[in-house]
Amino acid sequence: MVVLVTGVNGLVGLHCARILLEKGCEVVGYDSNLSGELAYYPEVSEKVAFVRGDMADFGNLLEAVEKHHVEHVLHLASLRDERLYRKAPVELFRANIEGTQNILELARLGKVKRVVFASSASVYGKQDDPYRSIPEDSSLDPRGIYANSKAMCESLCRAYRNVYSVEVLVLRPSRVYGRLANLDTLEFGNPLSSFVLKALRGEPIHEKSGADFGGDFTYAPDVAHGFYCALAAPSLQNWIYNISSGEFYRLSEVARILSSLFKGLDISLGPGMEPHVSQAPIRGPLDIRRARQEINFEIRYDLKRSIEHFVETIREKLPDIGKEG
Repeated sequence: MVVLVTGVNGLVGLHCARILLEKGCEVVGYDSNLSGELAYYPEVSEKVAFVRGDMADFGNLLEAVEKHHVEHVLHLASLRDERLYRKAPVELFRANIEGTQNILELARLGKVKRVVFASSASVYGKQDDPYRSIPEDSSLDPRGIYANSKAMCESLCRAYRNVYSVEVLVLRPSRVYGRLANLDTLEFGNPLSSFVLKALRGEPIHEKSGADFGGDFTYAPDVAHGFYCALAAPSLQNWIYNISSGEFYRLSEVARILSSLFKGLDISLGPGMEPHVSQAPIRGPLDIRRARQEINFEIRYDLKRSIEHFVETIREKLPDIGKEG
């Protein structure tokens, strides 16, 4: 089976490629970014047929699909920096919406079979009760420019399914973490990676607020496993699936885990949800029962184990972390 992974140099794209290779698939990676997660996984990058290209370039996508005899697509490529693209929405819409339509066009033309599209749990918007799980049929209320672009892409997927019988599945991942590229860049709404980096460096973690912020933080290998499950499932009752840990964790819990892993770590988080809630509205955990029942998705890393594994991965892939200076 030959699978095209768009956004292969991103966090989930890299782990999708890794899992597909482990399953014996051939992987064609498509990305405009030459510096990303693949740089830290040479055992993956050397086996991926990498194609550099823009998602809005239909001709380049078609050439890649025909040249490599691609059968299926995991479409993860997108622009998502809310602070940057809120001021330049045209560029984000071009990459996310036009790029998605190009992939769907390939399927409409019979060039590929199944498409698995990476949407986002951000399409649900803010939820009043952080402990109430969110099923797939919940109402959508996307707030930011990125979330709205994903909701628009879902509408495109629905149109191509209903009008052209394109086999497309939509997955909604939530609070994904585990990146190695740009590890020192704080990501509001999901600061786990930066917290782990500071702990490894022996740096203090002091925030006046944030302990009460939380979400269903989900480790990237688990999310990638969900994409593989959706791709491999023989027949499906539905076409939209939540992919997350399914559990709500507060940053205070993250702090306790880090304290247990790094003895003597100086970490203190004050009460409240800022600054993270301003970038990522609070919501409850996604209900993942449908994914469990229909595509055999299971979480392999709970919060503690995922943080432990992430620490092990950083130490293996970035051995100089903590030795600076």
